[in-house]
Amino acid sequence: MLYHQMLREKEVLDQREKNILERLQTYPAGKLIYSQNGKHKKWYISCDGQKIYIPSNEKNTAVSMAEKKYYEAMLQDIVQEKRAIQSYLDLCNKEQTGEEQLLETAVYAELLKKVFTSVNTEIAEWEKQDYERCPKYPEQLIHPIFNGQKVRSKSEAIIATMLHVNRIPFHYEEALHLGKRVIYPDFTIRHPVTGQAYYWEHFGMMDNENYAQAAFQKMQLYNINGIMLSDTLLATYESEESPLKSNIVENMIQQYFL
Repeated sequence: MLYHQMLREKEVLDQREKNILERLQTYPAGKLIYSQNGKHKKWYISCDGQKIYIPSNEKNTAVSMAEKKYYEAMLQDIVQEKRAIQSYLDLCNKEQTGEEQLLETAVYAELLKKVFTSVNTEIAEWEKQDYERCPKYPEQLIHPIFNGQKVRSKSEAIIATMLHVNRIPFHYEEALHLGKRVIYPDFTIRHPVTGQAYYWEHFGMMDNENYAQAAFQKMQLYNINGIMLSDTLLATYESEESPLKSNIVENMIQQYFL
């Protein structure tokens, strides 16, 4: 199991590395440096052997170059982590986990495959089947994901991509009937081992008072119907000043499904 987790983690890091490299292309050439004389600090761009002073009225340039330096440091950490994972994969060098090998052993296969294969087959069929989708505001589905489907926000695209990378089966905005009410969870998820159903809501405008109130009412509806937060209900939140971070999504997937 650890071997396959490392493979999935490497795929996530590959995507993050690609995203950062693309982002770094948007910044000016050179690197940010500074010199300090007592309490006074001066910022410069060092490029091709030249040191270009950044005036105080162009602070946004220094901020942009600091962002570039931050992403370069993040990229270095990702590269190092990928090297460590690759070293493990090279050392382990096996395509099957112990569980899978046991299921391939004839004397156990007849006993165990009736239990585990049936669950896996049912989940695989569930993921492919058609389902009742949210009919509201189809024009807002503008962010494409891996399978050609479109979601409503960049953050939902991040969640969908990471679920896919980690081989977690899901439906997007599938109808859920709760008594006389019908709602459409952002993601209806099946646990890849147990088949247990989970629901993941992402609330993306929590700095909007009306939106936040509607979000809390939706969570209350879940709870009234026995779907409890931190049990089979997952939720992520963001605002304009506090966007969703990919590591939060990664940690939740690790905690609940891997």
